Amino acid sequence: MPDAAAPNRGVDRMLVRLEHLDKLLNLAGEVIITSSTLHELQRDMSDAVTHRRPMTDGNLQIIKSADEASARISQDLHDLVMAIRMVEIGETFKLFRRPVRDLARNLKKEIELKFEGEKVLVDKALAERLVEPVLHMLRNAADHGLETPMERLHDGKNETGIILLKAAEHEHETEIVVSDDGRGIDEQKISDRARKLGLVRFGEQPSLLQILCMSGFSTKEKATDTSGRGVGLDLVNNMVAEFNGTIELETSPKQGTTIRLRIPKLKAVNIIDALIVRCNETLYALAIDQVVSLQGIKSDQIQASMDRERFIKYLGTPLALFDLSELLGSEPTKLDNPEVVPIVIIEGKKEKIACIVSEFLAPSKLVNVPLAKDMFNRDVTGIAGTCIISGGRVGMTVDINTTVAKAVGEPLAVDEGHDDAASFTEESVSSPAPVRHDAVEFGASMPSSTATKHSQDELIAKSKLSAQRDRIAARMEETSQKDLTDTDISDLLTELSRGLMELQDTLLTLENDKDAELMKEAFRRLHAAKGNFTMLGVSASANLAHNLETLLDHVRKDRIEMSQELMDIMLDGVGELNTATKILPQTVPGDNAALLDRIGAVMQTLNRDQPVTDPDQLLGTSFTLVPAVELQLLGALKQGAQAYETFIRFTPGRQAEFLVAYLTLRKLCYHGTILATLPSIADIENGHCGTAMKVLWASPLKPEELKAAIDRWASLFNIAEHQSMPTTVFRYDANAEI
Repeated sequence: MPDAAAPNRGVDRMLVRLEHLDKLLNLAGEVIITSSTLHELQRDMSDAVTHRRPMTDGNLQIIKSADEASARISQDLHDLVMAIRMVEIGETFKLFRRPVRDLARNLKKEIELKFEGEKVLVDKALAERLVEPVLHMLRNAADHGLETPMERLHDGKNETGIILLKAAEHEHETEIVVSDDGRGIDEQKISDRARKLGLVRFGEQPSLLQILCMSGFSTKEKATDTSGRGVGLDLVNNMVAEFNGTIELETSPKQGTTIRLRIPKLKAVNIIDALIVRCNETLYALAIDQVVSLQGIKSDQIQASMDRERFIKYLGTPLALFDLSELLGSEPTKLDNPEVVPIVIIEGKKEKIACIVSEFLAPSKLVNVPLAKDMFNRDVTGIAGTCIISGGRVGMTVDINTTVAKAVGEPLAVDEGHDDAASFTEESVSSPAPVRHDAVEFGASMPSSTATKHSQDELIAKSKLSAQRDRIAARMEETSQKDLTDTDISDLLTELSRGLMELQDTLLTLENDKDAELMKEAFRRLHAAKGNFTMLGVSASANLAHNLETLLDHVRKDRIEMSQELMDIMLDGVGELNTATKILPQTVPGDNAALLDRIGAVMQTLNRDQPVTDPDQLLGTSFTLVPAVELQLLGALKQGAQAYETFIRFTPGRQAEFLVAYLTLRKLCYHGTILATLPSIADIENGHCGTAMKVLWASPLKPEELKAAIDRWASLFNIAEHQSMPTTVFRYDANAEI
């Protein structure tokens, strides 16, 4: 029986509202008062028994009041814990903005992702489990659902496709909707594709949703980075089934597709309504909502066949019969009366089976305690945990889904754990593979050599962890910082992860809204991240944060534009920083050379874009030509022209420098072809010009003829100094093959 409310092993903390803590403190006070009352009552009753005095009405009233108080406090505590676990679904929705943006760019489509119902509260376990399935649905909508801009315009639609991610709260369930306004689904095409893949046999007529949820189904002939592996809706279906929910599909040609996930609200934290059964001397708890029927049948009604070892008839249909105790790895069940066999029929995700037990006991409300690793020295597949049954007896909680799958030979689901939601959405950044956790590991079931290797690996891992923490501590000492405890490091990393996720969301909003306050917020969060990484002594991450902060500062000061390329660098950088928070302190991140090169290229472009106006700096600056200009120069040289670099300095203050520079360039055009200038012609036209300029051009004039020509009109253009030099950097070889 999967425990949907079980805590995610990958997440060990969450924010708690102060009002909830206040209520918790009040309930703790009531528990103390009730405990004190029961203690006094126990002392009075012991004294009454010792002296053989009868119970008074006052004692009975105290017992009644304590019982009522205990029941109320238990219910209030349960409701409070459920409220604490609730989070706004909007925090999960934000995680999808970056992946959808990247999908739009990769697919060359215009996509707008809209959210509705961001304030809907859901259990944190559900919020975390929704991330991967919803991402698969968004990928399908972007890749398969939405058309290209050209297709949309041809069909009379806006070129920007809309994907709506919506949450709605109903009385007993939460609804998650992913819809698009794309091309819809061609049911006939889907059916034909499923038959071609061998997923649908001749004569079968599965529904469209059933086909789409089949493992291995894809409309793509070849898998891509976006889709085509046949795991999308199958994964969604498994997640929804885990929470006992349902999937609904609506599609219309050229109108779009809508997928609705309806998931029942969690009503308890590890609390189950269970039927108690006994097999030999062991008590087992079966979730009542998965118990179909209880029967006592005569032994001669049990039948056998070639393909089924044993079966019974239930409502006219054969049903496989198993021994519950044997399925759970214990001794065969002994019957109190061999002539009448107690049988419980249970239902897993896909099948029903019948199980032999020794005795049915009363239904009860229980608290399930999940199993810890290495709790047993044998395979207990099918056991979800332990529970305390009335009377102080200990029982085992049965995972019915796993037990049924084991009985009918279905592949058992492996609990691989789930990383923090933030890390999953950073897949466009080269993130490390998530650490996998097995639900239960049993050393006795492994060969001794494997178990030994397991322990050796564990020792090596612990040794590496210790060494890496020592390195962090050493870095801390080098920077004259205080030593950090493990708790300090954990708190810093948690703060960093949360801040970086908020920074990513701010950047994505900033891409479409150049708001000054958003810019300040992003800059402030980057500055905080740099400070925290510096405190941890992680120089590579601190340096990366500093470089990103510098880029953002240039954007703030309008030195560079927040282009898509620059936004990609910023988002990839934040993703790299977020990855660092996932691997620290076990692994100290190093420099991402490729990302730093991309940042360096932007900075070089920024430096080149600053107009060079100082005369001395102009003399030492070289020209860089694009291929088209090089061809233009090659043509001029072939016609017999000479390439020159000409330096011209103007008399300052007499006329606007940019104006005389522009007029001088026009005059030079009469004597040759201008190829490049420093400052650039665009900078000169925009007024970004000092008292000098440098020109690369091709002219048929000889050096002495060129000097004489400029001397003739130099005074008219305020030219105080000029010097022309034939350049051999750009030359034409008449003997070279073209």
